Amino acid sequence: MIRHYLILAITFMFLSGCAQQLPNKTAVYDNWKGKLANQKTWHVEGKLAFISPDGRQSANLNWQQQENNNNLVLTSFIGTRILQLKQSRNVAELEFDDKVYVDTNASALLKRLTGFALPVNNADDWLKGTIDSQSLQVDELGRSKQVLWLDNESKQWQINYADYIQTAGYWLPTKLTLKHQKIKIKIQLYDWQFN
Repeated sequence: MIRHYLILAITFMFLSGCAQQLPNKTAVYDNWKGKLANQKTWHVEGKLAFISPDGRQSANLNWQQQENNNNLVLTSFIGTRILQLKQSRNVAELEFDDKVYVDTNASALLKRLTGFALPVNNADDWLKGTIDSQSLQVDELGRSKQVLWLDNESKQWQINYADYIQTAGYWLPTKLTLKHQKIKIKIQLYDWQFN
């Protein structure tokens, strides 16, 4: 009899050890893409790889937007801050190499000081996959798959969306690649949050 209780106890301990938290999966809104495009407050974490003819650099990213204010923090894989870019409607402030630099154009400031060509001025649209363009290709669920897109500096980017997650009523990109001339930026996103 004791043997049966012992077997049951071990089985329950094993099953409880295998339990895991499921992602925040909800039903997708009927007009999820329109609602997502209008969602101006979000936070996402992920990884970024910047690949150019000069080499490859990688970083963790922590990106947050509240209305028209963006805050992008890139850190090394051991947690050391590489840079912090704060952007409001009229000004961008970059903290890099223990100095603070200011410009009206966040993308140009980032490129000039770090060499990273990243269209941060328009991140709200391309990061969420809500770009509206004639070249946009979508899948059977209406999710962006590929688009040729001009940023506000008239640079053409090819953006490929490879994977999505369903959370908070939206389909959200988790893997995307941006290409401009010989530059490739691979981004993996996780932990999308909305307020």
